[in-house]
Amino acid sequence: MVQTIQSTRKQLEGLPGCGKSVEVHSSFASQWANPQKDVNSKLPPKALDSLRNTVLHRLDVESTEEIPFSLILVDGILLFYDDANNESPGAECDTGLFIYAQYETLKQRREARSAYVTKDGIWEDPPGYFDSIVWPNFVKYHSNLIAAHPEITDRKVTSAGGQKSAHEANVAICSSDMPFKDTLEVCVESILGEWNRRQQIQAQR
Repeated sequence: MVQTIQSTRKQLEGLPGCGKSVEVHSSFASQWANPQKDVNSKLPPKALDSLRNTVLHRLDVESTEEIPFSLILVDGILLFYDDANNESPGAECDTGLFIYAQYETLKQRREARSAYVTKDGIWEDPPGYFDSIVWPNFVKYHSNLIAAHPEITDRKVTSAGGQKSAHEANVAICSSDMPFKDTLEVCVESILGEWNRRQQIQAQR
């Protein structure tokens, strides 16, 4: 996956139209997350408009069409896994967004799933699968992140975390158990922070 991200970056950087905005799907629900029926109303329109205006102000532009960068979102459950060779796929990204959920939330979501199709056929979790396999491996492969952000495995929701270094990548940590508005604000701030950092580096050259 590391090689794939590197190759994709080389292909996309500098392409004509890379800075143009694209249509964003209104639904943020994943078929695996067992979303509520009102998932698209989690953020009131006024709150979304306020956040959009904040972004435009921070970037000193008047419309979303003038935003000077494009985003490539890479999604994966092991983007920030701990690797002895420091080759975590997330390290190839400009900034990282680690949106976790509490143990109880994850277990409820997992156990609410019906059987689903994989490349090897139909899979259904056997009894106790979450506690014996899923959770222990989540903790194992994210031990460095958890050491820096113990709230990930603490069974309580804390305030949004700041950005810390993990595998040479800036990773913003926040909980999906928080209000959606708070989670979204952490993600947006992480993206804007990385853009500002890149602009400062360019200005110093």
